Amino acid sequence: MIQPGLERISLLLKDVEFPWKAIHVAGTNGKGSICHYAASILKRRTIRVGTFNSPHLVDRWDCIKINGEPVSKTSFTTIEKQFLTRNLTEEINASPFEILTATALACFNKAKVQVGIVEVGMGGRLDATNIINNQCISVISKIARDHEAFLGSTLEEIAKHKAGILRPNVPYTVNPENEFHVQHVIDEYAKEIGAGPRLFPDSPALRKGLYMTKDWRAFAQPKATWQRDNAALAIVAVKRAMKGLGTIEDDMIANELTKIRTQRVTGRLESTKIVPVFGSAGLPGRQILVDGAHNIDAAHVLNDWVTKTERKPKDWHKESSKLHGRPVTWVLAMTAGRDAEAFLKILLRPGDKVVTTSFGPVDGMPWVQPIDPDVLLKIVESIHPTITALAMPPGASPLRALCAAKYLTNSYFDAPIVLTGSLYLIGDLHRAMRHPNGKDGTFNSNLFWTQSIFQSERAMMLEMQNEERERVKRLMTLRDTNIPISEDEMPTQKRENMVAAVEQLEREIDLIQIEQQQVADRTLKAPTQSADVSWRFTETKSAPKIPTSPRKTIEERQNALASSEVPLRFQKVAPGLNRFKLGEDRQNRMPQRKASSVWTMDRPESGEKRESTLPPSEHMLNPNVRRPDFLRPGNQDDEVKND
Repeated sequence: MIQPGLERISLLLKDVEFPWKAIHVAGTNGKGSICHYAASILKRRTIRVGTFNSPHLVDRWDCIKINGEPVSKTSFTTIEKQFLTRNLTEEINASPFEILTATALACFNKAKVQVGIVEVGMGGRLDATNIINNQCISVISKIARDHEAFLGSTLEEIAKHKAGILRPNVPYTVNPENEFHVQHVIDEYAKEIGAGPRLFPDSPALRKGLYMTKDWRAFAQPKATWQRDNAALAIVAVKRAMKGLGTIEDDMIANELTKIRTQRVTGRLESTKIVPVFGSAGLPGRQILVDGAHNIDAAHVLNDWVTKTERKPKDWHKESSKLHGRPVTWVLAMTAGRDAEAFLKILLRPGDKVVTTSFGPVDGMPWVQPIDPDVLLKIVESIHPTITALAMPPGASPLRALCAAKYLTNSYFDAPIVLTGSLYLIGDLHRAMRHPNGKDGTFNSNLFWTQSIFQSERAMMLEMQNEERERVKRLMTLRDTNIPISEDEMPTQKRENMVAAVEQLEREIDLIQIEQQQVADRTLKAPTQSADVSWRFTETKSAPKIPTSPRKTIEERQNALASSEVPLRFQKVAPGLNRFKLGEDRQNRMPQRKASSVWTMDRPESGEKRESTLPPSEHMLNPNVRRPDFLRPGNQDDEVKND
């Protein structure tokens, strides 16, 4: 269980000193990014830097890094054993996280780091990391509601805990995107204890210096606001930590940021390919998005990213898609105690598909438990009735959950797949990609489908995919056709024949809808396209070919469907036909411009008016129409030369 307090960690580290400078980072969201940026900049300056982040992603020792590389398992276990022995012999009763924190700080000492970047585990004031007394700056990132059972239910109460990392005479910096009353709580606490000055990431010195550099603009322009804020806080911390260690130029900082701008922290908006699930021989398969968002603020950030990059228009074929964007398939697991309903309401949209699953035991954190997939499924179904959801059985691996997501996803439109809800789930995914010989990532390569050494693993993966294909098929059959599956209600052979017939019809209907939408799109765009390109045919006296209306083809298909013995096909396709006809009728009702209509354009200098049978915009588009002099780039002779 979680045991806030500094008594036990103090006993573990009673004879340990910290000769290095510490950058102590607290907050709810963005801590990991701040640590990553700061460590990268310091490493570029050849400063020996250690980082301690929690929780660990795959192994307990990967949360401790020296110059960006995880400490070795041997080094970690050697130091950890010393603290485990002390904890036992002196009956300290320290928690696993306190043992981990003591091990991390001792690893920094052993590696002789110059700067240690320490991320708070939970809260701040009573967190085990608050044992350090060598801070050169305290950093507080964006604060949101999280761990409310321990930190309080209001942002003010949570902010008081976070502010507990401040120290007398030590400067601090706070994310300016925090709400005003949150910043006020922190500033008041700083005055109360006599903390050093607050350093602002938008100070005049930074605005006139680093933020004016070309490299900073190249880094910041494509980034979201929260990413720029995290980078700015890291810059403030680095500049403070460098005092006494040398100077660091703004150009060097900006240049390093441009180098890491395309890098993603593992499990943070990470786009990756899972070859065993989505690949095949010679093909790596599709990409999925992996993100460890697990609270409300992180859900908003993830939703903004998914809306911008994943839900973008692509072969839309349904009215709901036009309103909400492409449907997304979510693979979700969440920690017990989280507000799953509030979290999921931010992410889910009508038409989405969801696979609920869980994660396994967390090494060193036995108190962490997942929400039962069936419970999570009920929450999902209560949010939107049009969401298709499937719960995985207890103990299912993330690879199995992704197999279900693969077959649940609309293959025709390549709907995006996002795995999120918990960093522990992402850790399980990375561990599942390991080969038994311990080489990370061996499974996740094209060799998986070609090398004989993976023959048994391939057989297991194919069996898993077949099982999940059948599971999804049963779900979709029940959802879309309501066919009884009980042997008492329908003979087996008749039931199987009906299921097969319905599946075949569904595939045909999907293909028909795709063809309809493609033809309709081309037809509706044809007049505009012909007007835009008409000037290209002026010299040859020819005219562009305008696509003929597909009405005849559509009506023939409609009549065939109407006379079909299976009315379901007509019911499925009829809405698409009606939408197409409405669009065509709407276009036919649009007023046509008469050739005799006159558009008048005023010349600003002289007030002279010129008359034309084309609207002003078409003077720009059609080079064969003489434009007014004030719209021409030069005199007439110059334009002829340019042409």
